[in-house]
Amino acid sequence: MNALTRRGGMLADILILVGALVLQQTLARWLAVGNVRPDLTLIALTAVALRRGPLMGLYAGLFLGLLQDVYTVDALGAGVLAKSIAGYAMGFFEEKVMKVMAATRVLLLGLALLAHDIIWFLATGFRGRDFFEALLFQSLPSAVYTLVIGAVVFYFATGFRPREV
Repeated sequence: MNALTRRGGMLADILILVGALVLQQTLARWLAVGNVRPDLTLIALTAVALRRGPLMGLYAGLFLGLLQDVYTVDALGAGVLAKSIAGYAMGFFEEKVMKVMAATRVLLLGLALLAHDIIWFLATGFRGRDFFEALLFQSLPSAVYTLVIGAVVFYFATGFRPREV
């Protein structure tokens, strides 16, 4: 892979992340069902981390988390921590290391959502009963909604068929 191709791929990843952030701040409000909103940024973070590996997943999570933390001053740093760890962890399933079909991507997105929300709730001070209620009544509905949208995105991006090795 030459340097121009690498830069073009990096630019595409940045555009995906910025686009997801813009859509999260605008479109997600319209997609909301009650108080349940999909996490479009985590879909983009998972996609980039799976394409580029753990280090890029970490940087992408840092970038997205930092920009989102600007809007949630009361929990400053929680988004950076949660998204960085989720991006780094998803990067270990990088496409260069293993072939991942779309259905597996959705499963990995579900794990990323669970890890992200647990880290975020703990970092923002949820403890005991409040923690489990937040997971059950906030995180779970949002995760299901995000998984449905993620499945559609991954289907159109890769298809539900295994790639040739």
